[in-house]
Amino acid sequence: MDTKKIVGLAFIGLVILGVLSMTVLAVKAYQSPLGPALQSTVPTSIPVNYQIVPSAVPAIAQTDVCGETGVWNVLVLGSDAAELRGEKGSDLTRILRVDFPNRKVTMFTFSRDLWVDTSGLGLTNPTINATQLGMVFHEARARSKSTTVQAAMVEATNASARMLANNFLVSTDHYLTVDLAQIPAMVDAIGGVPVNIPATITDPWIGTVIYAGQQTLNGAQFIAYARAIPDSDFARIQRNNILLDALQQKLLDPAVLGRIPQLYTQFSQVIATDLSPEQVDHLACLLKEVPREAIIQDWVKPEWTSPGPQAGSLLWDKTSVLNRLKELSLTP
Repeated sequence: MDTKKIVGLAFIGLVILGVLSMTVLAVKAYQSPLGPALQSTVPTSIPVNYQIVPSAVPAIAQTDVCGETGVWNVLVLGSDAAELRGEKGSDLTRILRVDFPNRKVTMFTFSRDLWVDTSGLGLTNPTINATQLGMVFHEARARSKSTTVQAAMVEATNASARMLANNFLVSTDHYLTVDLAQIPAMVDAIGGVPVNIPATITDPWIGTVIYAGQQTLNGAQFIAYARAIPDSDFARIQRNNILLDALQQKLLDPAVLGRIPQLYTQFSQVIATDLSPEQVDHLACLLKEVPREAIIQDWVKPEWTSPGPQAGSLLWDKTSVLNRLKELSLTP
């Protein structure tokens, strides 16, 4: 699969916002964040048993590329409020390191099953001091007293960002959170998505069978395939990459591309980000500047994990995971 397409898809929500900004927003609004900034996500301590491996810090040039001279860590979350598979939570948790001066993009995916420390996140009544990574979003969202979907999503995003900082030493500069419960309606709104399914998937949780072969998935089928886990969460991550690539191709269809402003208006209440439309445009510009060899996609490897304290949860080897994040310059 074309890695550049995968990374590009992570910015689809951002590009949608950018297209909208070019058509209906004034200059002042163009430069204003579309949502509140995150609370501080600076790591407060080094996890126990973490043996830091020294590595050279890559030099960051001060070159202006696409209007930016800095490096961002963007948290991309797919929040889930549906009941397709057991507990709710975040089914998509990825950190994008966007290095404008060096024209480089790194994407790292965290499995929702990783067992994480949640003490200090305010998950009280009842108190939860540890749980699976994907559940942090759900637990924080469930405790929100906000009256709008977006505000509750931002609160849960804050909790997820602080969890990543406390457990993985990853700080977050910006965020993009999409309510996955709305994905079926979004997919149906664009007429379905053509996908070549490599193998038939049967999962009792989703209540349907997705057959192998080239086909056009409707919204319900699309989200069912995305959430099915008849094998492991690691395999699900790979299947999601297939869907992301197919969705990107659909969105680039001229007939669909022209409707993006209308689609964003329809679904804007279930998309949350603190980026301004101007920053969105800068990100879209960067994708044209990044060479293929400067795009890295990685994730927590299965061999770095072991069975956790709850069914389906995974303990993870801190030395292996944190050192890999450091090698990718995702942590200090």
